Amino acid sequence: MKRERLSIGFVVTLLSCVGCSSNSASNTENQAGAGQGGHAGTGAGGGSGGSASAGTSGSAGSSAGGHSSGGSGGTHGGWAPQAWEDCEANGRARTAGPDDYRDVLDDLVAGDVLTLEPGEYGRGLPIRVSGEPGKCIVVQGASGGGSRVLGSDAFNLVALYGASYIKIRNLVLSGDGKAGFGVASQGGDPVHHILIENLDLSGFAADQQIVGISSKTPAHHWVIRGNRIADAGTGLYLGNSDGTLPFYAGVIEFNSVSQTIGYSMQIKHQTSRPSDVPDGAETLIRYNVFSKGGESSSGASARPNLLLGHQPTSGTGYTDRFIVYSNFFYDNPTEMLFQAEGNLVVFDNLFVNPSGGGVTIQPHNATPRQVDVFFNTFVTNGVGLRITGGDSAFTQTAIGNASFGPQPYSVGAAQDNVEGSLSEAAQAFVGASDLSLPQLDLHPQGNALSGTKIPASLFPSGIDATLDFDDDTRDFTRRGAYSGAATPGAWQPSLEPRSY
Repeated sequence: MKRERLSIGFVVTLLSCVGCSSNSASNTENQAGAGQGGHAGTGAGGGSGGSASAGTSGSAGSSAGGHSSGGSGGTHGGWAPQAWEDCEANGRARTAGPDDYRDVLDDLVAGDVLTLEPGEYGRGLPIRVSGEPGKCIVVQGASGGGSRVLGSDAFNLVALYGASYIKIRNLVLSGDGKAGFGVASQGGDPVHHILIENLDLSGFAADQQIVGISSKTPAHHWVIRGNRIADAGTGLYLGNSDGTLPFYAGVIEFNSVSQTIGYSMQIKHQTSRPSDVPDGAETLIRYNVFSKGGESSSGASARPNLLLGHQPTSGTGYTDRFIVYSNFFYDNPTEMLFQAEGNLVVFDNLFVNPSGGGVTIQPHNATPRQVDVFFNTFVTNGVGLRITGGDSAFTQTAIGNASFGPQPYSVGAAQDNVEGSLSEAAQAFVGASDLSLPQLDLHPQGNALSGTKIPASLFPSGIDATLDFDDDTRDFTRRGAYSGAATPGAWQPSLEPRSY
């Protein structure tokens, strides 16, 4: 085995076509009381990868591609709201307080903007009305804050019944230790074109099955943006445990989810989905913080920070995919940070787990299909990246990643990945001596993590791989999520949400 000694004086290896293997984890689904399913227990183990000649290009198997851009929007290249969000014009400006808001809520029509005055709202926000394209209904808190919806054991705080073209923003949702969820679609009819923005959710942790944001109807074109969820049983739970009521063509961005007992977020597998959105839809998961800690369940109730189930295995939705990029995953003492199957593009993420493992892509309710994992940084105390049990009709590849820990990789087809130990991570990165916040800084030191230029042709279609975690331009020679030193104003890893 040849090793490449980089300029800062520590030893790393470049993976090329690693033929290692690991045992697949249990696929037992633990049914939960509120309709949530469990997950396939992964633990923090797994075999480490081998390495090939340093500084040379190995084989990556067949090219990683097969999808064109579609669905919810593009990736990187300048953030902007979704096109359908341009829908606030020519409506009535309404105001209401805790005494009369329910009457006003039921009277809203397309184009109306309802502002809730500062105060405590104890009867929930059931929304049964809809806007229309170009004329959304907006329900928002006061501009100065102070609009608080109180918890309940009898109802979910914001309940969406067959609603569409609705914007909900700038509210405090206080679970108060009761059984009601924060935001939930319910009633069976599809709920679509929904914006949930700048909500502060806490107090939903009386049980692991209590959820901050949930969909229990077919749901598409949801934008969940800029929310803070802390102290919850589960942060976001989208879809149904049996694979019905699918969530698709969504955008989850700029949220911070921390201190959850179970998942930070799960999107359930899909047995099928409606054809109201063309095949090839994309769900974007970007610029989020997913963090867990000492409040996490253990044993059979342990959950990863993020779990993504498969898309339909035939028919409409078969070529849908998840695109997961520029997220910060931090800490999980009882599980991996991220588990997934189906069609996935995972790039430019930071995976940091002082307590265990990083990412496992493995069979759960079906199998991994088209999987592309590239330009991520893993610093973990278990296996960094594991890919196992993939459908042989597709490719599952790992390219240009940087992984540091006791077991950096357990993958099959791989190329130009850097690996090292935790002690070497302290030399490779600006601030990785103990992985604590706010000292953590995973920008590379000097020329660390540099190698030969990786051909752009290896990356999947419809993805802008030219930008790194900071949205700085990369030249494809640096491994990991960052292309080089931090630029002024770069976001440093923390539990606070990134701005937009």
